[in-house]
Amino acid sequence: MKFQSKKALILAMSSSLFFSGCSIFAVSTATSVVSTGVTVGTVALQTNRMMNHLNAFQNIAQNNAGNRATGSKGGEASTRYILEQVKKSGYDVQMLAFENREKAVGQNILVEIPGKNKDQAILVGAHYDSVKMGPGINDNASGTALLLDLVQEMSEKKVQPEHSIYVAFWDSEEEGIAGSKAYVDKLTEQQLKGIKAYINVDMVGTKDPEILIADADKSSVDDMENMLKERGMAEKDYKPLLDGLRNVPSHAGDQALEESLKAFFKAKNLKIKEDVSTLTASDTAPFLGKVPVTSLILFNEKMKGDVLEFAPCYHAACDTVDKVDPQSMQIAAEALVHLLKTVDTQ
Repeated sequence: MKFQSKKALILAMSSSLFFSGCSIFAVSTATSVVSTGVTVGTVALQTNRMMNHLNAFQNIAQNNAGNRATGSKGGEASTRYILEQVKKSGYDVQMLAFENREKAVGQNILVEIPGKNKDQAILVGAHYDSVKMGPGINDNASGTALLLDLVQEMSEKKVQPEHSIYVAFWDSEEEGIAGSKAYVDKLTEQQLKGIKAYINVDMVGTKDPEILIADADKSSVDDMENMLKERGMAEKDYKPLLDGLRNVPSHAGDQALEESLKAFFKAKNLKIKEDVSTLTASDTAPFLGKVPVTSLILFNEKMKGDVLEFAPCYHAACDTVDKVDPQSMQIAAEALVHLLKTVDTQ
């Protein structure tokens, strides 16, 4: 996840206070899978397989100057690793190259899990690049590992969902949210209408997490305003901040996704926090207002001196596999399966 500016950091701190056919999304011929009539809800993701992927990404970073940044040797090795893993599934896989603002060439990887209904699809994504300062295991090899296990599980169980599912591994999120933006920029209005939902998976290995729910109706902004008033802050000081949050684009379908996630975590007696600011700080940003969006994000915010750290070793060299909690990964995996089942059966 990338908070790219001081303004974004302030937003995060403030929030803590309180397709017609597969050709729409893919250009090559899909490899068919055998239909067994199994629904998405039967898949069971496995944390041991996810942790194996995290160890592989850490080894890649260790062997390549300590990072997996876009355009670096570690980034290129990460691309190759993901391709090796997803090609085992037998699904159609695409590489979509682009150039980010630093003129580095990134590679998005798109996997199609064919569904019975070819008119609409579900898109789920996670960025696989790291910052240059560290290996990026929680941020966001964790989300990448979860999606790799999803692809493997769907393939092994020969699941055919009602709607095609596209699994996207985005590059260059840490540098301008460039990968997902490059993808969305090439979609037409008709293609966007074919996306039933975009689900983003980021930083899902955080220990002792606070679960952030994308706040579709922005009720958390009203709560923030009331809190700031009670603390005596002048309106001129908080109004620009709150206006910015209220102006984050939204889609009519966002609310149903929010309610689905709330119901899931409530059933597990897990606490959540509604949040707006993180929507603009990861790969949900290019999709906002265009398609229904939601996200799975686990934070553990702490002040380290004057710096707000969103999770242990956020954007640092110590963002390593030992900081990842398999239990958090499992919670996120179950939530993703719940979301996919909900959207797929609608």
